[in-house]
Amino acid sequence: MYTIKQEELSEKAYKAIKDLILQGELTSGEKLNQEGLAKRLGISRTPLLSAFAKLEKEMLVELIPRRGARVKKLSRKEYIDLYDLRLRLEPLGASEATQRKTREGIKEIERYLSLFEAVVMGRSKERFLEVDYRFHMAVMKMSQNEMLYRMISAFNIVLISNFNGLLKEPDESLREHKALAEAIKSGDAPLAEKIMYEHIAGARANLLLKEDW
Repeated sequence: MYTIKQEELSEKAYKAIKDLILQGELTSGEKLNQEGLAKRLGISRTPLLSAFAKLEKEMLVELIPRRGARVKKLSRKEYIDLYDLRLRLEPLGASEATQRKTREGIKEIERYLSLFEAVVMGRSKERFLEVDYRFHMAVMKMSQNEMLYRMISAFNIVLISNFNGLLKEPDESLREHKALAEAIKSGDAPLAEKIMYEHIAGARANLLLKEDW
């Protein structure tokens, strides 16, 4: 019973910390205060450390010997590598989502598109990271390509690639998300693939221009 309880608390901590990263409350490179997090989540340090270990496997947290843990901080090369992966994987997902779309999947994409628009209109930058992630993952989920979805979700490729902030103006991202959603709904797989590729390629190009690392 004790072991099961510890596992449940560890899962609770894992989900809570991941949500804090998604919502921008914990940022790239930020040290994770074990005592503060344990108190905030109402758990001991044992399940918290188990959660850190799981988050490390998902590339969201770094465990540093004798120094504790921090939110993953990527190098410039690692960011570029992630965008190169996205350029190859997500256009495929968009194409397959178009071919295998379902009513439920379309509703989910439209829901996150509406949330993204609300965030853009409200200029609430704190939620950009989360709603962008949710939208992209909804598209990948609808591809029904289980291997593709697991590769992207297990290593948090979309989430981590935005750790340094979204690389496009909110209005531009919104227009591209809308165009992608329309292509998927209309069943135009080549167009959906093209829009997704150009969407990510544009972000990658902006990444290469950034100097503040």
